[in-house]
Order: sequence, then C-alpha cells, then structure tokens
Amino acid sequence: MNDARPRRRARRARITGVLAATVALAAASAAVLPALAASAGQTLAQVATARGFHIGTAAEVNSLASSQWRYVADTQFNSVTMGNEGKWDATEPAQGQFDFAAADAIADYAAATGKRLRGHTLVWHNQLPAWVSAERTAEQQRQVLIDHVTGVAGHFAGDVAQWDVVNEPFNEDGTLRSSVWYTRLGEDYVADALTAARAADPAAKLFINDYNVEGVNAKSTGLYNLVQRLQARGIPIDGVGLQAHLIVGQVPSTLRQNIERFTALGLTVEITELDVRIPLPADTAELTQQAADYRAVVGACAAVTGCTGVTTWGVGEVDSWIPEFFPGYGAALLFDEQWRARPAYSAVVEALGGTATVPAPPPVPSRETVVTYPFEAGLDGWGSRGAETTTHVTTAAHGGTGSVLSSGRTETWQGPTRPVLDLLTPGKLYTVTGWARTASGSGNARLSMQRQNGTATRYENISATTAISTTWTRLTGDYLFLPGATALSLYLETTDTTGDLYLDDVTIETEGPPVSQSASVSASVSPSVSASVSASVSPSASRSPSVSPSVSPSSSGGSGTACAVRYTTNDWGGGFVGDFTLTNTGTTTVNGWTLRWTFAGDQRVNQAWGATVTQSGGAVSAANAAWNGTVTAGASVTLGFLAGYTGTNARPTAFTLNGTTCALT
Repeated sequence: MNDARPRRRARRARITGVLAATVALAAASAAVLPALAASAGQTLAQVATARGFHIGTAAEVNSLASSQWRYVADTQFNSVTMGNEGKWDATEPAQGQFDFAAADAIADYAAATGKRLRGHTLVWHNQLPAWVSAERTAEQQRQVLIDHVTGVAGHFAGDVAQWDVVNEPFNEDGTLRSSVWYTRLGEDYVADALTAARAADPAAKLFINDYNVEGVNAKSTGLYNLVQRLQARGIPIDGVGLQAHLIVGQVPSTLRQNIERFTALGLTVEITELDVRIPLPADTAELTQQAADYRAVVGACAAVTGCTGVTTWGVGEVDSWIPEFFPGYGAALLFDEQWRARPAYSAVVEALGGTATVPAPPPVPSRETVVTYPFEAGLDGWGSRGAETTTHVTTAAHGGTGSVLSSGRTETWQGPTRPVLDLLTPGKLYTVTGWARTASGSGNARLSMQRQNGTATRYENISATTAISTTWTRLTGDYLFLPGATALSLYLETTDTTGDLYLDDVTIETEGPPVSQSASVSASVSPSVSASVSASVSPSASRSPSVSPSVSPSSSGGSGTACAVRYTTNDWGGGFVGDFTLTNTGTTTVNGWTLRWTFAGDQRVNQAWGATVTQSGGAVSAANAAWNGTVTAGASVTLGFLAGYTGTNARPTAFTLNGTTCALT
C-alpha cells in the first residue's frame, strides 16, 4: 500500500500538462467548428456520474491515438477498461520480464481524463505465452501464477479500481474449465490468484469475470457456488463481472434476479463487456429493439444497490470486435462507424435518469504525410541490414523511374532498412505503406519496425506476411510508436526466400488537424494535439518496464527445421477457437517462423494471438509475434485464433513451418 501512493502522485503530477493541452485543443476546436455547440448538453458520463454510477468502455492503445475515438470517449464515459494491454502475453511475454508500456498508456489515459480504471485480466486460459504452459510441477506452476499476479497488480497498485482477476473460468454446465490452471492446480488456482492480488494491491476490488452468466442458469450458478466456497474459506472476493455479449432481442429475463442474488452475498456486480449484436444490415426495427435491450440491461443494473457500473466493449463500430468474430453481425455498440450515436445511446441516458441530447459526431481528421521515399534520385537514407547490397536502380519502379534493390541476400531477414526515430512522435499512430516485388520467382514479404530500448530489441510487425512476385505488391499497416525507444528502424524482409528484392514508394502518414480547419488555426492546434496524445501514452517515471527479448537476425533455424503441431478447437457451431502448440523438434534454434495450413471449408480467421495471421481463400499463414520468434531446440510456442464458418469445420490435414511439413501430435 505504501508503494501505491508515490506512483499515483507521480502520475497525477505528470499529466497536468496533458490536461492543459487538452483544454487548449478543445477551445481551438470550438472556435473552428462552432456548429458543434448546437449539440451541447448533458453527456452520458455526466448523467452517470451525477448518480454515482460508472459507464465505461474498453480501450486499446491504438484507439488512444485516434482523435475521433478520444473525442467520444473523453466526454461520454467515466470509466475505462484495459483491452488486450493488461493480458498475460502483453505484460509478461517472457518469464520474469514485464513490459507495461502499452498497459501504462491505458492507465495514463484514464488518469488524464479523470476516469476510473478497470484492470483486465490477471489470469485467463487464453493469450498465454508458451512458457506459461511448459512442463513443471504443480508448485512451480502455482508460483508462476503468483509471481505474475503480484508483478502486474503491484505495478498498478493505487491506479486500478477493479481487477478482473480470473477471467472465464467456467464451462457452460457450471463446471470449471479444463485450462492449464485448473488441470495443474485444481480449483485452488482461483483462490491463489485472488489472494496474491489482494496482497499486491489491497485497495483494488477483485472480480471473477465470465460470459453467458447474465441470467440464472447452470453457468451462473456454478459461479455463484464458487463464490460461496471462496467466502467460506475467507478468500478475498469483492465482485463478479457479467460480460453481456448479447444478441438483439435476447436479454435474459432473469438478469435482475441474477444480479440480486450476487449482491445478496455482499458482492459488487458490474456489467463488464456489454454489446448487443444485430444481423447486418441493421434495420430500424432492430435498432429500436437494441435500444430497448440496452435500456433493460443498464436499467436492471442501476436498479440494484451493489450493481455499480456498465462497460461496453468498445465505443463504436470502428473498435468493435463483433464484425470480425461473428461474420454477418455488427452494429453492436452505442456509436456507428461514423461515430454517430445510435438510438441505444439515448436509451442508456434515459435508463440512468437523464434526458438524452444526441451528441454531434467528432470532427473528421485530415491525413498528414510525415515522409515519403520515392527513390527517384537515390537511396533516401536507406541501407542494408546485413552483408547484402542495397543499391538505387532505374531498371524497375512502381512509380516514377527508380527503386531500391536488395541483392546478394543470404538470409531471409536481410533487406533494405532506414532509421526513422527522428521522424515519429511517441504516442501517435502511423500508417506505413511500401511497394515490394521480387526480381524473380516469388516469396512472402514483411514490413516491420526494429525498436531498440536500451539493450533490448523488439521486432514489431506492420504488414502481415504478404505474397509477392515479379509484380508490385502493396504492404501497409498501422504502427503505434510507444515511448522509450533509443533507436527505431523501418525494414523489409522475407520469410521464405533469399532472392533479390525491390522496394519503392514508401510513405509514413498520421492524423492531421480536422479537415474543416483553416491553415492558420491548424498551426495553432497541432502542437496541442501532439502534446496531449504523446503525454497520455508515456509510462510514468517510476516505472521502468523490462522489454522481453525478441527475434534477432541470425543464421540459425529456417527451412529444414523439424517441427510438430498440436491443434485443438473449441467449437460452438458457426464459430470456434483454434489453439496451436508448435514444437521445434529439430536440433537448431528457429529464429523467425511462419506456420501455414489450409482450411477445407469456409472457415475465416477473425482475430489471433501469439501470431500475425493472414488468409487468402482457405490458405492461412501465421507469422511469429514480436516476442516469440525465437524457438530453441525442444521448445514450444503457443498461438491461437477466433474464427467463424457457415459450413463444416473440418480440421486441416497438414501444417508447414517455414516450408517444412510438421508432424501432427
């Protein structure tokens, strides 16, 4: 507890300048866009705060760099939940090496805007680095859990109001899920996690969080019974989170009854991940029904003393997970793809006792080119990553008459590179685009950043592995530049060929001022934007995250390395989770890997962890993440994905690692 207070003071003191910059930006924007004042009124956050209620949203670090996301989130929500940034693969990618840069960004944003912060999540069966599931004794596994909970909860002590300590521990029948935690530690793993979290941060409320537990059913009863057993043992448990990922028109009739039975145990209840998905395209009747559903959920919570808040899993269509995970569904949140309030917004305001005033959508930002490399007159500062040769040529070009040629490559990681640290601002989101092709044959290319933090190096993917041949192929993706880098280089590489490569027309873009601003106002607003966003994602001075080692250029590994794959699925009809354990059964280290397979049906991967996944037809490629590209002989990595399908979910019959067929286990 003593450690928490200095951290909190340091964060508050450091963000004072951010708040001033935000006020300056708001004033400048109002002068430029006076029409926005016409929609001024009591916001959703103001209505919730007035009655002591929390209305929240999940946040990802990329969202923080969007002026439109912030415009809505800043004013409409008084609580924020870590999205992926607080999960195990993000915070402890290698054992004992914690990386809080991304999670700190969410915490700093909450502090800068005066929002309550929810932590998500300390112990879960998904998004675990491979090392967590390595063979060890039960006592060693328990220590892994305790060390992680202590490290993460302790880091944010005093900042997080509620932690989802254990996430999704139940099967649909109310039994505990057969995860690495339950299999090795039994039910006691839940008690161990809660006890460690209480010791690390005595002030935070500790929750168990799950889905399909909104109404009274077998699963929610399993949760209810577990809570009673924990309470009987004196294990610290403060609340339960009901996720509430709902389908339009299907709010459980026993929602309020279920909330009341948990609060009767002395627990706090919150709706933690609310969205209400609709078959697309959504019509007026469905949006009206959705508004009624939101009103029912928020109203049920607000009506029960002890149900203290509702969090939606995203602000609007732009940051919703639904369209990707549930093909054919969407329109699940309070704001649409243009940040306009849906009818559900007014329903929530009214459910909390307010009078709805529909907010105006945020200003549309312009696109601003940071730098462009056309390679018309020379190399533009680009060079080689290794012993290969990088030259300016006029024999091939995507646009104009020149390009860069990387020849004499002996390793797949070799290719053209350029330092860009002096061009980027920490906290800003950039779109990086380049055009690539081979001199002959074909291969798979990847555009990435090499980021140095002191002595630690991260390799951060921008574009997914992209098939290129002797015609030009566009590689593009977003890159969020987090603070702390001492060196930063953009580079092109391949995953499966050492042939000659061409690169042309590289551009880096970011958000500019709103498109309706004049040039004179733009100049005065731009510095405020930069200061606000940059400071909001900077980790506090009291924190020095240790960045895990990642893939480094090396000649070891590559094609020919023996491998084995264990592939399991959790299928519920129309959707499934696929989990892989990929083992290096060879005698040399693999440095950089791509796992490939082909679906026989119409399965479509929508979200992945532990790898960057791309799909063309049935063919799927999964390239290593920044933190798990090195696989020593005998070691394993885990990765997984969420997918949907409409036909049958036939299992793939073959997998290849860097071109070599793997054994199936």
